[in-house]
Amino acid sequence: MSRVVITGMGAVSGEIKPCTVLGTEGLLTDKFGEIDGLEKGNRFYDMIRRTISDMLADAGLDKSDISACGADCRMFFGTLLARDNAFLEHSRSGADTLAMMNEFAVYAAELAGVRGCIDISSASCAAGTTAIGMAYDFIRNGLCSTAIAGGADELTQMAAYGFNCLRSLSADVCRPYDVKHDGINIGEGGAFFVLETFEHAAARNAKIYCEVIGSATGNDAYHATSPEPTGEEAYHLMLNALEDAGITADMIDYINGHGTGTVLNDTMETNALGKLYAGAEKKPFVSSTKALIGHCMGASGAVELASVIRSMQSGEPIVMPRLTEPLDGCEMYNAPERIDMEYAMSNSFGFSGNSAGIIIRKWVGE
Repeated sequence: MSRVVITGMGAVSGEIKPCTVLGTEGLLTDKFGEIDGLEKGNRFYDMIRRTISDMLADAGLDKSDISACGADCRMFFGTLLARDNAFLEHSRSGADTLAMMNEFAVYAAELAGVRGCIDISSASCAAGTTAIGMAYDFIRNGLCSTAIAGGADELTQMAAYGFNCLRSLSADVCRPYDVKHDGINIGEGGAFFVLETFEHAAARNAKIYCEVIGSATGNDAYHATSPEPTGEEAYHLMLNALEDAGITADMIDYINGHGTGTVLNDTMETNALGKLYAGAEKKPFVSSTKALIGHCMGASGAVELASVIRSMQSGEPIVMPRLTEPLDGCEMYNAPERIDMEYAMSNSFGFSGNSAGIIIRKWVGE
């Protein structure tokens, strides 16, 4: 099997603040992870344009380089809703507008110069992580040598009012893994990565951020919106990712949890991690990027992986500023001043039991 490395990335996300792009009448909160400066009336496509452009520049590539790969480079795109338009038009008129939902992935592929197949993951809030895992699987199994993978979701009325109906929104700013957690803040964002075989990257003398060494997907088949409460299935997802990577749990230095700030999710994850590290002498630091930028829906796993890679490079931990009283069993969640990260895991747990995990290793040269 081929070794798979990440050689470029582009990411954009917002900060949690009073929302200006959606009406919030009747919602539990007006605080969302909104991105400043996106093109009015065309925010989603502007988000994709920015991230793809930054990714190519960061990788030292341009559109023609990707196009020259032909079918040997594929696009893997993860999203939950993408944007409201198709769903709203369908509900208002019954027109066959849902067929237009793929246009955003085609747009991203055209911007990047992808000429191979376009694969779309909509595995709820695990979509971004699933898309990256798919790219990893395709490359290491010799089905392509290069891939553009990631995800994007903008703020939508459907997500805002849907989570409001579930009483899942935080009344203020979310505080994952804290005893005072009361729900999520919906965010928006996008992140895309260049993944390639080590041989392909070395041939073009590319800089390498990290090696992807393991992935797993799963489904707890428990409930449409609630996670399986004991954490048993999440525990097995992490075990499967570790087995795929060929490492043990005590080798992981950092875990970026799904960490939505809801009672059900945080409790489930705490249970799962408790099972994984029961009796272990060495335990990783655990935190949730959602404490800073909100829950970016299907894009969350992609945006969070970008944060993990940046933390891995800088040694600066991803901290949760509102974690003041951790849940029982969350002794791993207290942030160090610095973090030396060789191995990291990023997990996503979504509706209908969808789950995905990715494990990366810091690149220090061969």
